[in-house]
Amino acid sequence: MTARIDELRAAGVTRVRVHYGDLLGTTRAKVIPLDLLEETVQDGVNFCVSVFAVDHQGVMPDETGLRDEVLLRDMQVRPDLTTLRLLPWETNTAICLADCWFDGEPLPTSPRGILRRAIASAEASGYRVACGHELEFFLLRRGPGGELERYAPVPGLVYRMDPRVDAGGVIRQMEDAVRALGLPFVCVNQEYDPSQWEINCRYDDALKAADDAHLLKLAIKEVAAMNGWVATFMGVPFDGGGTSGYHLHLSLWGEGGDNLFAEPAGPQGLSDLARWFIGGQLEHARGITAVMAPTVNAYKRFISQALAPYWVDWGEDNRTTYIRLPGERGRGTRVELRCGDGTASSYLAAAAAIHAGLDGIDRKLDPGPPSVGVYEPPAERQLMPFSLSDALDALEADTVIRDQLGEQFMKAFVTLKRNEARRFSLAVTDWELREYLDAL
Repeated sequence: MTARIDELRAAGVTRVRVHYGDLLGTTRAKVIPLDLLEETVQDGVNFCVSVFAVDHQGVMPDETGLRDEVLLRDMQVRPDLTTLRLLPWETNTAICLADCWFDGEPLPTSPRGILRRAIASAEASGYRVACGHELEFFLLRRGPGGELERYAPVPGLVYRMDPRVDAGGVIRQMEDAVRALGLPFVCVNQEYDPSQWEINCRYDDALKAADDAHLLKLAIKEVAAMNGWVATFMGVPFDGGGTSGYHLHLSLWGEGGDNLFAEPAGPQGLSDLARWFIGGQLEHARGITAVMAPTVNAYKRFISQALAPYWVDWGEDNRTTYIRLPGERGRGTRVELRCGDGTASSYLAAAAAIHAGLDGIDRKLDPGPPSVGVYEPPAERQLMPFSLSDALDALEADTVIRDQLGEQFMKAFVTLKRNEARRFSLAVTDWELREYLDAL
């Protein structure tokens, strides 16, 4: 990679943003001189490891295992030079994703490291995992009175691309930034609700696809901020409005380059391997939901008659099921998990889904019959967890997923999220004031 560094230096790059993803799905970074990058690959950049125990409000809850227990010591964040690239919206700047190390070993809590372990488990069984991350977001800002304003307020323009939905050219700037960043751009479109958008990248090997999704969110949010807007991936930013989801596509491939989910003679055109993989997703659906939908707000999506799951079921090209089987077959055969919320870490979401599917293959779990109607499972199915607390209970009860994600991850993640749910339960919301203040 020395040649790549020399190429960036010749292009005028003088500094590098070294980034890693945390347990909350956000990104942390330091900026270093380009001249120190190669040295940093070996020695790492020091960050306080307890940053992994910081919540959305900047507070470190007790008992995460990463605060007083480790004396607030440093971890080493080592750049992965395969991800090094020019950052097109900052002058003389490159960006590089990184892995986290602590006490000379990969940090067990690091989401990117957790995904690496899931990929290694798949490879040990002879499978290459491909993923596609499909994310929706809203583009908003605060008005003079604190109310939320939509960038494109006109309703009914889903799948439209004209000046009415991008009058300020912000979405085009996002598209240009994604392309210039070298991400495998596929398409951009307005989604169902006014000012709701989707920018998609092509599927790839699981680690690269998660890196691409992480960088995609970063590009969208930073371009929005530079234009005075906020791009939010939270699932439900409005009362009574549409919701944003995170649809994760997965497939397994063999050493010869064949899609192992495809079997033209099989039911639904699926191989037994694919059916078992789906069986594993259904078996562990409730257990992985806290990772896929990691905020209090995310559970406002799981309602009947919305384009999000209510039952833990599966179906062919059915957008109301937990697992959707898109219509493509052959090399395009894949499964789509529809429980995710855009606030999730792309690394943790992919890792949890891989482990669930591999367990289904190991145990040859039959997924049962697919749902053919809207919210009408043909067999008895579990309901989704309908709160973050319920989802955390399910995660702790799922011994397979719990063991695969690791003890340190479970301690830190569950502590952070239990504290988040507790803080919400104690908060007084605008809804409560509107409902009760004058009437009671």
